[in-house]
Amino acid sequence: MVRTCLLGLGRTGKVVAEELLMSREFDLVSVITRPGSKKANRSLRELANINSDLKAVSAEKLTEEIRKKKFTLAIDFSTPDACLKNAQILAEHGVQIVVGTTGFNKLQVYELKRIAQRYKIGMVYAPNISVGINALLYIAKALARMTPEYDVEIMESHHRNKADSPSGTALKIAAAIHHEKGIQEQKLVYGRRGATHRDAAEIGVHAVRAGGITGVHRVLFAGEHDEIEIIHRSYSRKVFAEGALLAAKFILNRRGFFSMEEVLAYEEKDEAEPVEGSA
Repeated sequence: MVRTCLLGLGRTGKVVAEELLMSREFDLVSVITRPGSKKANRSLRELANINSDLKAVSAEKLTEEIRKKKFTLAIDFSTPDACLKNAQILAEHGVQIVVGTTGFNKLQVYELKRIAQRYKIGMVYAPNISVGINALLYIAKALARMTPEYDVEIMESHHRNKADSPSGTALKIAAAIHHEKGIQEQKLVYGRRGATHRDAAEIGVHAVRAGGITGVHRVLFAGEHDEIEIIHRSYSRKVFAEGALLAAKFILNRRGFFSMEEVLAYEEKDEAEPVEGSA
């Protein structure tokens, strides 16, 4: 079994922890939480009602945990700043990394890629980690090519405590559609108010934060005489956990910086040879 560390014990992290503990391929030996967190030194049984006495450890002790627990894989569902700091330490020790954290800006993503390249480790960067979202992305790209004159609007909904807005997934969908349409400079409009004139190249991106919504992404392609709408709804955070474990299996013996799209492309091909990463 692969000795594994989980970084981040929020809503999704707790579900990932449960899936790892039930897995026959991964052995969850370490859970890391942010410095100063009240979760440190408390068991998963106490924190997440999970049948395990494994205790969470502060990120300040990450280096010590790597040496003590000797894990070779880390799955991160923390925050962008925490992930960058921890990724540096993990990479220095040769630990493979799956990043499911959302909310990174372009500079932070570049830094993650640089870390993977510098230390020659394998890293999957997948803020859009569920298989369903990647299916939506695939369809959206095809529609962008088939309906170049259609207007596009993206609507995403999440729980009231989600930190980033709009979601990283919504921005990735917008970027992919612009690319397929051959638009070099992204033109995004966040919400609309008052009298507005729509530019043909722009994409409207709208965010809802309410209640306990796990995640909904809607992409609307509207022409003069018809419209096409793609919708993905997450009913449970298990979809993120399943995606994380799929990415973890993929990255075990690879070097480079990979996306979830590359992970799923490999699964479709079912080939023995590794997929070339973008590093």
